[in-house]
Amino acid sequence: MRQFFKFFFASLSAIVFFFVAGFLLLLGIGAAISAGSDKQEIENNSILHLDASTLYEEQTTENPFAFFQGGQMETAGLHDAIRAIENAVTDSKIKGVYIKMGISPNGWASLSELRVALKKFKESKKFIYAYGEVSDHKSYYLASVADKVYLNPHGAMDFKGLSLVGNFFKGTFEKLGVKVENFHCGKFKGAHEPYSRKDFSEPNKMQLMDMLTHMDSLFMTAVAEKTKRPLSELQLMANQLDVKFPADAKRLGFIDGTVYADSIMALLKKETKLEADEDIRFVSISEYVPTIKKQRGKEKIAILYANGAIMDGSGMDGVYSADFVEHVREIAKDDKVKGVVLRINSPGGSALASEVIYHELKLLAKKMPIYVSMGDVAASGGYYMSCAADTIFADANTITGSIGVVGVMFNIGDFMSNKLGITFDAVKTAQYADFPNGYRDMTEMERSFIQSYLDSVYVTFKSRVAQARNLSVDQVEELAQGHVYSGVAAKKLKLVDAIGSQNDAIKAMAKRLKLTEYGIVEYPKQQDAIQQLIASATGSDKNVQLLKQYLGEDYEILKQIKEIRNQENKIQMKMPYNFEIK
Repeated sequence: MRQFFKFFFASLSAIVFFFVAGFLLLLGIGAAISAGSDKQEIENNSILHLDASTLYEEQTTENPFAFFQGGQMETAGLHDAIRAIENAVTDSKIKGVYIKMGISPNGWASLSELRVALKKFKESKKFIYAYGEVSDHKSYYLASVADKVYLNPHGAMDFKGLSLVGNFFKGTFEKLGVKVENFHCGKFKGAHEPYSRKDFSEPNKMQLMDMLTHMDSLFMTAVAEKTKRPLSELQLMANQLDVKFPADAKRLGFIDGTVYADSIMALLKKETKLEADEDIRFVSISEYVPTIKKQRGKEKIAILYANGAIMDGSGMDGVYSADFVEHVREIAKDDKVKGVVLRINSPGGSALASEVIYHELKLLAKKMPIYVSMGDVAASGGYYMSCAADTIFADANTITGSIGVVGVMFNIGDFMSNKLGITFDAVKTAQYADFPNGYRDMTEMERSFIQSYLDSVYVTFKSRVAQARNLSVDQVEELAQGHVYSGVAAKKLKLVDAIGSQNDAIKAMAKRLKLTEYGIVEYPKQQDAIQQLIASATGSDKNVQLLKQYLGEDYEILKQIKEIRNQENKIQMKMPYNFEIK
């Protein structure tokens, strides 16, 4: 009988193995078929459709399961979205652009890059129309470049000035009995404040207001171009909430009319000379990107994406040092890659991970030039990484700087004892053998130890900046102290070299390398179908996407709580706050 079961389970295992192998083979075939079939042919008289409420991640994502799901093979990233708009300028099949306004989840620098591309498209004399039922500041900033802007008569439009709101957890910790010990270098370095305060400190409020005022100025300048009104008058309108209804927006020149969607469709049919019963040939950005001919050349420029908080080890949904180092080493091994554009969109994070990444980038810099393109944010640890580059490009709306160090320690001893009845005791061979443990108050000696460690990291940070920017350490100290800057301010202070987009950085790199024909290769590379199947089976990537979908804006709060748990008393190079400017 034992022999029977032995052969039975062996046969069963073989059947399962061949079933799984067959499924994976079918998956690969399906993905290949989908890859070929999804690349649709663009019809004549088409309109490129840009949805402002779509989040344009840094990197285009592929979905090999589209063949089975009926979706798209690719979701365009920011770089490819801009490439699509630029290509549409000379594409005779694309007659114009239709911008659908809404509530935009994109950062201001990303929108700025899209807006620049749209302005260049407009110079081709092709039309741009914009319409929405509602429009926030970001959406209108993008749409203001259009020839005509319309709103639903009963819709809504924001025009009340920009704001940012920080989340503070000190009250929560007080209720739970959790004590917070904070350490920092630089009076503006406020990454500890969400845990140690209930509001913004005055230095942070000052610097955030400076940055917000600058970004508001760029927004208002765009509005002034559309409305033909002076900035002082627009500021008064914002302060008085003069734009209450779409009719107000029409009367004051913000929009060209209040109509329903069917009227917009009629206007677009007129522009493309279609009959009333004909369908408009919309093509989305994601549909259009696969049809664009990719740049070819024996020699390549690599785009290396650093998107998200910087963390130690390996993982997803962030910049993990171990994974990132592997990408850098892959680039170094590719003899066809002659230069790298490092695209940074990160508020910083682990100081150690930032140093590990910086070191690997410096090794790569010995082999080939590295240019940095800063996205919505490249601050603290994000700026630390950029110090390995030869040249730094930033958008006018980029949030950067924040050169400083912070550490936060949590003492949950009272919480465990008073709320749960759990107590702790220790046996040790030296006075500080149990330090840090998170279950008792720190001594002055221990506080001094932590602060001296932060001071050492801060000195290293400043020395990296001084070397990269050709400044003295004293000059860097004046610019540092955790101070955040806009891209324009950073340019004036010599923290960045030029105001420009990712495409500007790529073109500058090609010019330096004297390349007229070159290919583009992106890192991290897209996962193949098998890898994505495994990721889906483990649930890690799927869970992140589901949380983002169901929690919406609240996902950032959950993410921040998770970061608190994962800090594990580590030294951080982080932005003052996790916030969104609206």
